[in-house]
Amino acid sequence: MRIFLAVIAALVVVACSTPEKQLESGRRYMSITYNDTTVESFGRTDRAITGVLVERSSDSVRFRIHTTPDALVSMVDITLHPATDRGERPRTRRIGMPKGTLPVMASSVAFLEQLVRRARVVGGDSVSIPVMLLGAQASLDVLTVIRNGGDSVVFVGPDGNLANGLHLSVDSVGHILGGVLSPSGTRILEIGGMAK
Repeated sequence: MRIFLAVIAALVVVACSTPEKQLESGRRYMSITYNDTTVESFGRTDRAITGVLVERSSDSVRFRIHTTPDALVSMVDITLHPATDRGERPRTRRIGMPKGTLPVMASSVAFLEQLVRRARVVGGDSVSIPVMLLGAQASLDVLTVIRNGGDSVVFVGPDGNLANGLHLSVDSVGHILGGVLSPSGTRILEIGGMAK
């Protein structure tokens, strides 16, 4: 029994010490809502998505989304870097995710793509996913990912109203190429390609 436990412990140590495998880097997007512009850049490994959101003349947010092989999320690390003219120190927090729930942060493509990945793992043309909307006051909700042909998806809230949905164009593997949220006029534009 002791030998068996020693072997298991050794396997756990080896698995934990295996370096992350870089899958994507250099992804860049711009999100425009009214007069506000946010630029996002991120990369993805086999264990996490790491990136930064920078609002023009405002705060920036660094994030690390801890992912699992089945496209779920175990936790999110967020560091808020206040605008330099305020002189405040960065604030970091770790947010654990309820089982089966995925995080969403505004119109961040990194977070939205994880929902697309999860919908593909679950399968089907319409997949409802519990989400946690991250922000000053985190809240729980449900988004439904509706596949609209092979090159687009629509995210709709509990009311199921497609007119209020976030319409996204995607490529064959689920990368977001752009999108629009009609009620707010929000536009998402890809501004940087992908490197490996």
